[in-house]
Amino acid sequence: MLQSLKKLNYKYEVTMGLYMLESWEKYLVNGVVCGSIALIAYTTLNHLPDQSVNFVRQLASYAA
Repeated sequence: MLQSLKKLNYKYEVTMGLYMLESWEKYLVNGVVCGSIALIAYTTLNHLPDQSVNFVRQLASYAA
């Protein structure tokens, strides 16, 4: 389990280019990534239900 998490972390660092950064730079980049994911999740959870209802209503009006 720990080995697979280390491997996943290694893949993330190599893909994002974090392996060559200092630790404070890694924290900064990871903070931006986590913040972006949090904002995307908030926007999705906040607006997707309303947009889905509107989409279904428009489909129903087109079908009628």
